[in-house]
Amino acid sequence: MHEFDTQHLRMSVGAANEKGWRELTLAPGEAMIGSSPTSKAKSLVSLVHISDLHICDAQSPARMELLDRFADPHHPFSALVKLVGAYRAQEILSTQTVDAMVRKINLFNSAFSKRPIDAVVITGDVTDNAQGNELDWYLTLLHGGTLHPESGDQSTWEGVAAVEGERYDRSYWNPEGTPAGEEDDFPRSLYGFPTIPGLTKAVRQSFTAPGLRHHWFSTHGNHDALIQGSVPPSETLNNYAIGGKRLVELPKDLDLMEAFGTPATVGPIVSPDLSNGTFIDQEPDAARAFNDEFTWAKLHTKCDHDHGLGAENLVSGEKYWVRDVGQIRLVSLDTVNIHGGWQGSIDRAQLRWLESMLVENENGLDPKYVVVLSHHPAPTLFNLYAPDGMEPRVGEDELVSLLAKHSSVILWLAGHNHQHQADLVGNTDGARGFWHVQTSSNIDWPQQGRLVEIFEEEERLVIATSVFDHLGPVEPSLDSEDLKRTVNLAGISRLLSANHWQRRSGEFDLLRSAGAPEDRNRFLSL
Repeated sequence: MHEFDTQHLRMSVGAANEKGWRELTLAPGEAMIGSSPTSKAKSLVSLVHISDLHICDAQSPARMELLDRFADPHHPFSALVKLVGAYRAQEILSTQTVDAMVRKINLFNSAFSKRPIDAVVITGDVTDNAQGNELDWYLTLLHGGTLHPESGDQSTWEGVAAVEGERYDRSYWNPEGTPAGEEDDFPRSLYGFPTIPGLTKAVRQSFTAPGLRHHWFSTHGNHDALIQGSVPPSETLNNYAIGGKRLVELPKDLDLMEAFGTPATVGPIVSPDLSNGTFIDQEPDAARAFNDEFTWAKLHTKCDHDHGLGAENLVSGEKYWVRDVGQIRLVSLDTVNIHGGWQGSIDRAQLRWLESMLVENENGLDPKYVVVLSHHPAPTLFNLYAPDGMEPRVGEDELVSLLAKHSSVILWLAGHNHQHQADLVGNTDGARGFWHVQTSSNIDWPQQGRLVEIFEEEERLVIATSVFDHLGPVEPSLDSEDLKRTVNLAGISRLLSANHWQRRSGEFDLLRSAGAPEDRNRFLSL
């Protein structure tokens, strides 16, 4: 007999005060939508899906937070810029938020049936700025161990959440308060953000991560390879990352209208010349160096655990892979265009590999149902730029057409858009089709993961999916003693994420990220 918990969505955003700040509340649970599997249904796999962890070295001088202010609602450029995404108030809490997510996943012994969790699948953007120290923190959080989320000067905070006058900037949230002689920052004065003394010290303290107790697999994302998810690393930019200078004012000769008039969605992307900007001193740190093309495979294999990548990836540098979990074949694609741009595509060699694998599976003695994993969802696969002399890249239409031709493909899990969404793809020209399911991020509201279980019946397949919250409290404490608890810090992160001042209305309204009820807790049938 399969028993289904109907109380899934716990967190809700409350009413806004005069500055638009909203507290969180506990909301009634949501019932599962759709036709549940019968008691005779066979459970094939139980998965946990999380995505877009965005583990962030918020003190890195290679970040481009300076650009983000142009999208603030009070800025005259906001109508043109709309959203940049280079800065979030909660990004200083990213390691603690992932720890709270891992601790929640470790509480799951099974999904909807009594079947144990077979695997956790993580669909990319595990780091925020493609840095080596961010990748190390991610692996420690998932493997378990002592984590010290600090870089540069170990004695003080060097990021934009200033603790002293030299670094104070009104466009950033400064949780420690306002230095003498300065005006309150805009997030606190205009948008209702709190003052939390001691926070910049608390987020840098060592803590012990339990690590995932379930087997986990990892998929490559654009923020894992590209600076701020868009710009290919270069020697100049790497020197910024590891060096002793932080940019605090853009060059006066930088053409902002040109910069914001050129979308960073597709390649080629080249960083503007920032050498004429204003810099202040910062402690150098070689651990901030950007990852090279082999780092991803090397660090996912040197631990002697199977996270999807293998010896062949170490040799080729390729980041796509295939693994069988019972009667399910997990196929992980690398949708990152390494030539720049934060939207995706795949190279033609990968398409040939995928087609060969699907044909081999369906013609084999023991064919599997196929679950595709990728960072980018299908509608974002339009970054087709390739340098002269290279094969054309593959976008949404060609990839979806291939997958829809193969009846073994039943589900495609993705992230990237930081939202919950579930769509049926195919069911045309005789193709059975498959479900395309996106899961929200660990950095932006609502900071949730997803349980996925696949059942087989005589007449249909049923994919049971529901979302869940991490362990951060709905009403986190701002008291100094409670800042020592990582789970409480994760609650602060979620509260901040629900109040992003650039995303309180309009096309980027963060409340849309939670999706509609049918995108969250639902039985999907094929």
